[in-house]
Parts: sequence; C-alpha cells; structure tokens
Amino acid sequence: MLRRVAIGASLLFLLAGAAYAADEDAQAPAGAQDEATPPAAGDEGEGEGDACSQALAATEESVRDKLESGSMNDADTEKVNELLDQADAQCTEGDMDGATATLEQVKTMVAKAK
Repeated sequence: MLRRVAIGASLLFLLAGAAYAADEDAQAPAGAQDEATPPAAGDEGEGEGDACSQALAATEESVRDKLESGSMNDADTEKVNELLDQADAQCTEGDMDGATATLEQVKTMVAKAK
C-alpha cells in the first residue's frame, strides 16, 4: 500500500512539473520571444524564406519524380541529395541567391538524367 502511495505521489510531482512548464509558456507576454526562436509568420524576411522553401519543395518534387522513374544513377542521386541539403541550409540561413543557384544546378542535373 505504501508503495502505491509513493508511486502515485511521484507521478503527481512529475506531471505537475510538466503542467507548470506548459503554463509558464502560455503566460509569457505577447511580445516576449527568446532570441533562439525564429520569427513568426508575417515578420520581416518571411517572404524570402517562404519563397525559398517553396522553390526547394518544388525542386524536391521533381527530383522525387525522376527517382521514382528510375532514370537517375546512384552517383547522380547522391550528388543531387547533397545539393538539396546545401540549398536547404542556404534557405535556412537566408541566402536566397545561393539557394537559387544551387537549385538551378539540381534542375540541370535532373533534366540531363534520362
């Protein structure tokens, strides 16, 4: 019986801590944001990031179609995946020009694959 009470109390304390942490986030002032938190939708620079992610998604879709058709060899597939990762990193960093150039390389490689 004592063991059940101890387990119940332990669970209560564990769950209460998680609930307290959730309340703490909900009670934060509307303008308060951590520096590590990315800007919310509608903030400055979001348009470029959104356009970059859309271009990346469209390119990934065309690559996926090419891979499903089996027209790319393993070496090209590996290189294309590396370039897509690089473009994703450039989008994340806000380097729209670099990401666009990298995505153009990917599109060229995909177009050459037969």
